[in-house]
Amino acid sequence: MGAIGNFDSLDCGICGRSLDEGPHLAVVIPIYKSEDHLPGLIEYITRIDSKIPGGVTATFVIDGSPQNERTILPMMLSTIPFPLQIIRLSRNFGVGPALHAALTNSAGCASVVFGADLQEPHELFVTFAEKILTKDVDVTLGQRISRDDPFLMRAFSNFYWWVNRTFLNNDTPKGGFDVFGLSRRAREALIALPELNTNIASQLQWIGFDREYVPFHRVARQSGKSSWTMKKKIKLFADSIFGFSGAPITVIFLIGLFSVIGFGLLSAVTIIASLLGWISLPGYTTLVLLGAIGHSATLLACGIIGGYIVRAFENSKGRPRFIIADIKKSDSFKNSDFSPLESE
Repeated sequence: MGAIGNFDSLDCGICGRSLDEGPHLAVVIPIYKSEDHLPGLIEYITRIDSKIPGGVTATFVIDGSPQNERTILPMMLSTIPFPLQIIRLSRNFGVGPALHAALTNSAGCASVVFGADLQEPHELFVTFAEKILTKDVDVTLGQRISRDDPFLMRAFSNFYWWVNRTFLNNDTPKGGFDVFGLSRRAREALIALPELNTNIASQLQWIGFDREYVPFHRVARQSGKSSWTMKKKIKLFADSIFGFSGAPITVIFLIGLFSVIGFGLLSAVTIIASLLGWISLPGYTTLVLLGAIGHSATLLACGIIGGYIVRAFENSKGRPRFIIADIKKSDSFKNSDFSPLESE
């Protein structure tokens, strides 16, 4: 059972029970190529557990990792000092579906989510818990005010969050956010969203509720290499735009409108010039350039519209966002007053 950290009250503002009665906070971590992080991750969560009244429960979701987490973690269940469940997905579905799987199968009055690479101070999540459990905040978002990451990663992140702030959510802070916490009702609203190929960060902003940004400094990775490849980043960017903004369609409309006006004026000038005898020979270069511009605009429009069509097609299939292969729980998790379903 954890000790009190920065909590002004020992009464939970969500369920009304004393925080000391049992774990009110669920910690959720996606696991993918994180074998080397496991010892540090256990120690990290133990530090959080020691500062939360009533302690925490933890849910690890193994998202089709090719490493040995599926073998190592079950063997550690009896030695881990906090209640833990391990959800293993049938294959790699991506971080968004993995988090939905974990949040769907975890409980508690509050949940916090972070990565296994441990680039945030553990005190940040104690603050998340304190705000959600005692301050009537439903969503807490970690605002990155600085980060010790490689230049290209910082550049892509800055561009992505600029697009997010400009076209999706104008209240997004500069630098964006990464980790988050949810009250029970915010968690239930999030896991009820059914769409595939989406962006959980944009979903968090879309569900609304009372939210608060908590600034922090993101440190460099302590070990290992990020599995967040450029391909995954581009997909996240596309999912964000196509899933939460109609701006590309508006851009297509404006391109079409200005093209009609421009080519209309050009046609009028060409006809007048022809009638006045100013054109003696057809302009081969002009025709080629106009044809190239027209075809390029058409292909661009087809690509943008296709992005929406593909996502609508995927959602129309009705396939689940994830498939769970198995769930393993420690004895302390099974006996927890806040295990899944029993506390709902």
